[in-house]
Amino acid sequence: MREKSHYIAELIGKYLDNSLTAEEQQVLTEWTNDSDTNRALFEEMTDERRLTAHLQRLYAYDSNRIIQQISQAVPAFAEPPVIPVRSYRSLKKWGWAAAAAVLLVAGGAYFWSGHQKNISRELAMHQADIKPGTSGAVLTLADGSQLILDSMHSGVIASQQGASVILGSGELIYDPTASKNGALEFNTMTTPKGRQFQVTLPDGTRAWLNAASSIRYPTTFAANERRVEVTGEVFFEVAQNANSPFFVAVGDKAAIEVLGTSFNVNAYTNEAAVRTTLAEGSVRVMALPNGKTASVVLKPGQQAAVANQQVSLTQKADMEKVMAWKNGLFNFDGASLEEVMRQLERWYDIEVVYENGIPQTRFIGEMSRQIALADLLEILKRTEVDFRVEGRKLIVLNK
Repeated sequence: MREKSHYIAELIGKYLDNSLTAEEQQVLTEWTNDSDTNRALFEEMTDERRLTAHLQRLYAYDSNRIIQQISQAVPAFAEPPVIPVRSYRSLKKWGWAAAAAVLLVAGGAYFWSGHQKNISRELAMHQADIKPGTSGAVLTLADGSQLILDSMHSGVIASQQGASVILGSGELIYDPTASKNGALEFNTMTTPKGRQFQVTLPDGTRAWLNAASSIRYPTTFAANERRVEVTGEVFFEVAQNANSPFFVAVGDKAAIEVLGTSFNVNAYTNEAAVRTTLAEGSVRVMALPNGKTASVVLKPGQQAAVANQQVSLTQKADMEKVMAWKNGLFNFDGASLEEVMRQLERWYDIEVVYENGIPQTRFIGEMSRQIALADLLEILKRTEVDFRVEGRKLIVLNK
């Protein structure tokens, strides 16, 4: 077990250095896919801000003593060399040694906090701080295999029926090929909580996925129509093709018919309605199962809400608020506390608990989605609401 942990640390270090061989990449991908714990550990060790924080703490809190304590508590992790971390300008140069140190700390954190009663309050506060979401997704191929896009290098990552799948910087692109033999095959892109991503479909349509969302699509579209299925929140820029209408299905609740346009679909299951907001062009939104008998055609700036098999129309939607997530912002104008907390749950991958009921508070303003949760909560505390963080649980206190 020690040797395996040591080897995984070395692979992660080589990943940081962009020096993995194809075989080593396969081993690392399989290890990452093996469990949620491995995946979370990989994400933590490849996030430069977290890596910096871990190395800083190793230095600030007597790294020799800490490593010895954790090694005793977690014998499965090999002891890495001690790393001087007074300079943080080039973390990746430490290679596998830095990764091993962080692997040790991250892997032993729970044992360590449980067995060592003298952890300083400052270190505990650092560990409680939750970073914002980032770019990443899971791609499920037609054969059921999964690729974690966060951990893969750019380039062709798969060949699917009728298309090459190319990973770029924060985007997946389907490049159609001449070969389109056989039945349609489907891929699914899924963004976990704390992740967002974008994909260019085989017809050139672009889709941006917010956190906790998914899109299912064929690797090559039929000649007479284009159909996809979504959950969560997705923004579309649909490639124009008058001979092949574009359809978006939202479970058994709603369907959207498109000819060529830009629009946002918010279909989270914990929201009151499925909301489609049109930026450009024209779409028809239908409430299922009634179809076109319960439908509305949107003009730019309008929003349709589907709930209880009915569809309602808002003539002038707040486009800045709708598009905030895609533009890297939280827009809380007029939002209730519950609405704000649902956004934080998805973006920071946390659980929200209300200790003494739900305060009736409304918010205004917007802020970057790239700030740490602790900093965002300090801003929200200016209202009549206070918070407490325990691990990944955010407890809302009613003053």
